[in-house]
Amino acid sequence: MIHTRNIQKFYQRGEYVKYALQNINIDIREGEYVVIGGPSASGKTTLLGLLGLVDAPSGGEIFFKGSEVGAVSDRERDRIRRQHMAFVFENIHLIDDLTVSENIGLPLLYMSYRRKEKKEIVNRLMDRFRLTHLKRQYPSRLGNLLQQKIALARACSCSPDLILADEPCGRLSSSESDELMELFRQLNEEGQTIVMATHSEEIMKYGQRAIHLFDGHVVSHSSFGR
Repeated sequence: MIHTRNIQKFYQRGEYVKYALQNINIDIREGEYVVIGGPSASGKTTLLGLLGLVDAPSGGEIFFKGSEVGAVSDRERDRIRRQHMAFVFENIHLIDDLTVSENIGLPLLYMSYRRKEKKEIVNRLMDRFRLTHLKRQYPSRLGNLLQQKIALARACSCSPDLILADEPCGRLSSSESDELMELFRQLNEEGQTIVMATHSEEIMKYGQRAIHLFDGHVVSHSSFGR
């Protein structure tokens, strides 16, 4: 699904150049659950942003579903993200003025489903993530785990080919993290491709394999039996 070839990301101010990523070559197959691990400032979030087409590389190539996408226009990157990808962040980014059901259905506003179909999708996801009893509540009144479940349900609403998650357990306790990671695991077992960034060794073990970064370089790979 995703292939990168010698991608780099650097930031330049005058003559000063800071490399965030250097010579990244990775392959992620459809249906995989890959975790990008490493300490702070290792390049995890930068790499996730490039794979999710939030940003463009300074050099190298990114292929998504067989097409080179690293050098496409901002408009084309927006289109690909909207049609194929969804994101879950540490900063949960729910809209406090919308109810739980409205937050989950937000991505569907930009899709050509009929109103009845949208309602059915939202109801199915609320049932799937055990949120039905909260459908008319507002996110600001709920705890971090429930908010993150809402964000994950929202990510699933548009049936993305790829879910990208950046430190989704950053605000959760260890028991809450286990519960959320179990939901990601179930989604992957159903065929969902997931790429997740985390600094936590425990969270990394929920994936099928891990890519370890340090100072902007891939330093090792690990596989986890499940």
